[in-house]
Amino acid sequence: MIGQRIAHAREYCGLTQQQLAELSGISQPAISQAIMSGHASEQTLEAIAKATGFGVAFFTRGPLPDLPNGSIKHRKHASTTQKSEKRLRAHIRHVIETLEELDHTNVKLPTVRIKALEHAVTDEEIETAANDMRETIGVGPSDPIPNLTRAIERAGVIVVGSAVPIDEKHYGASYWPDHPIGRPIICFGRGMTGDRTRLTIGHELGHLVLHQYGTHETKVAETQASFFGAALLVPADALKEFLDGTPITLHALVQVKAHFGISIRALIKRCFDLRLIDSDKRLSMEKQLSARGWQTNEPVEVPTETPRLLAQSIELAYPNKQGVSAAYPIPQLARRELVA
Repeated sequence: MIGQRIAHAREYCGLTQQQLAELSGISQPAISQAIMSGHASEQTLEAIAKATGFGVAFFTRGPLPDLPNGSIKHRKHASTTQKSEKRLRAHIRHVIETLEELDHTNVKLPTVRIKALEHAVTDEEIETAANDMRETIGVGPSDPIPNLTRAIERAGVIVVGSAVPIDEKHYGASYWPDHPIGRPIICFGRGMTGDRTRLTIGHELGHLVLHQYGTHETKVAETQASFFGAALLVPADALKEFLDGTPITLHALVQVKAHFGISIRALIKRCFDLRLIDSDKRLSMEKQLSARGWQTNEPVEVPTETPRLLAQSIELAYPNKQGVSAAYPIPQLARRELVA
């Protein structure tokens, strides 16, 4: 399993085999052979460890967590690179192995209280599932969710910032290892506005709830997850009540955004999905949004949410930095990515 971990370290650092060879002073054929054979000398491991920031002990820990192809659900731009995909997978593996280490401590994480649906769903059923989720996380049927991240952390979901920079077009991802007995994980790209982060986290929560059983066509799954995220943040009945008797204009949606913490652009689509506006009205509002420069800079600032569950658990389990390093010898940057 040494070879698998060398490949993991290389991918997390965003290096090619040749670049790793140059940094470590180990020839590229020797690195390739170590990866393929799973065997490497102590000298080779020490050189790779120094080049990547991973401790030597990391490479001898045994098999990495299994992440089958298609198991990670993404909300991403079409231009997302293979390099960033691999780095994200490495980041999620760090999360899983950190959770495995925490299992050997006295720290107790919240019980996982979310459940996945076992069948294909219609829009109406997604709406119901989102309403059920609000009840699970302790939010009233028409109330805004003050902090979505903390609410789902209390329900046992691990939320972390993504190791892939947002300028590489990666928005979010989710994975439920060993479903249904494992602990679900959501990653989001840092650097987004608060409203966009909330919708991304809601979207990934939708994947966890809707797409754990069977296979799902990507476009359909993405559409369903987006519908779930919007329904979670703004329930249909609550939106209709808020807008009751009010013409649906950008000004009206600014007020909805201020109350529920979801972007105006997402609210336009939400109104269309609920048949509160037709396609012509939707197009007109989106053109107005663009003309005002609101596609990239909407009015009403939604506070940025910061995950705390994993960071607090690590702090409780390992009060000093030396304890963390000994328990899980990954680079300092990788540790910061887990708790920032």
